[in-house]
Amino acid sequence: MKEKKVIIIGAGIVGLSTAYFLHQKGVEVTIIDNTDGNDNCSFGNAGYVAPSHLIPLASPGIISQGLRWMLNPESPFYIKPRLNRDLIRWGLLFKKAATQKKVKAGAEVLYELTVKSQQLYEDILSEENIEAGYTKPGLLMVCKTEATLHHEAELVDMAKGYGLEAEVLNQSETEKLDPGVQYDTVGSVYFGCDGWMSPHVFMKDFKEKLIQAGIDIRYNTELQKIRHNGQQIEAIETSAGELKADEFVLAAGAWSPLIMKQLKIDIPLQAGKGYSLTLPSPVVMPKLPSILTEAKIATTPMIGGLRFAGTMEIAGTQLDINPRRVEGIVKGVKEFMPQFRDTDFSNIKPWAGLRPCTPDGLPYIGRSERYKNLHVGTGHAMLGWTLGPITGQMISDEIVGEKPAVNSSLLAVERYA
Repeated sequence: MKEKKVIIIGAGIVGLSTAYFLHQKGVEVTIIDNTDGNDNCSFGNAGYVAPSHLIPLASPGIISQGLRWMLNPESPFYIKPRLNRDLIRWGLLFKKAATQKKVKAGAEVLYELTVKSQQLYEDILSEENIEAGYTKPGLLMVCKTEATLHHEAELVDMAKGYGLEAEVLNQSETEKLDPGVQYDTVGSVYFGCDGWMSPHVFMKDFKEKLIQAGIDIRYNTELQKIRHNGQQIEAIETSAGELKADEFVLAAGAWSPLIMKQLKIDIPLQAGKGYSLTLPSPVVMPKLPSILTEAKIATTPMIGGLRFAGTMEIAGTQLDINPRRVEGIVKGVKEFMPQFRDTDFSNIKPWAGLRPCTPDGLPYIGRSERYKNLHVGTGHAMLGWTLGPITGQMISDEIVGEKPAVNSSLLAVERYA
């Protein structure tokens, strides 16, 4: 069989994972990325590898909650009002997807994806001798109110139905799990099925392993035009010249719909900006990561510090920092973890990244119907880090003619066409 050549657009965790699995199958791979490869959305996230995250972003009640949050400039969720056709369509599709029936169907797919992806991470870490602080088990969902704890307890029942380890803890049981941390809480949910790591450390080492293996990664290379003929993509024109291949993979995160529009394909997707703050010498270092549930803030003990990540700001693809969103994170941390003060954050530079969010909360993974040699892996929202390896494996399997590990029409690239 003739050796295939594949070009991957995007060097985040999805792009690198796709290249990794293709290389294992003997495929020649080139990756292009318009950044220097040191600070994309795969670097500053919370680092969770979380099978517990079964509920898609579009779920019942989220719209009314989001509307209330929009009145508060420091809230966890914000949509910048603007007359934009794509945003309006996305919002209408989001509302249509936020039903119990669709959430149940989506959860079944996310369970399969997250569990398989976690195993792939563990395999990569072991086989490639990458030390990124991966730790399992443990994730706490810390709740300030009984109402929230009751709601999270319902998710425990769902998780247990899938065979995942989960339990509800009262305040004293929570403190026993992480005795050094003072949480202002009525209790928590503990997901023993989850793991976490330092994503920036993993990305640095993973990237170096790929380069050592002979994979061609071209940073600071901008995609300018896609040339196609009929149902085939023939080449891409970049700032560094023309590149030809047999197959093409689009893994460009929040910028994917702009690229797809060149091909007259509409994939509804909005960029959800998130922020993180990493404290190199925190007043206390938790043993476990936690989600401060009402504030929607993730905390993660990492190599090099304690990271706080949060907010979902849908306001376009600009990476400028909104100080009020950062203030909201700091305020939420202090409310849940009173050991922290404003001075702990005074000299910390905020990081921002864009999560690609689909209307139904499920990613686009697979081959395009219109262009037979185009594959897409994007739209993972807050699960981009968790789902990177399984997305890469599925795309690589499809390219070489093997059956992907997960097969669902709910992931179809042109499901909104």
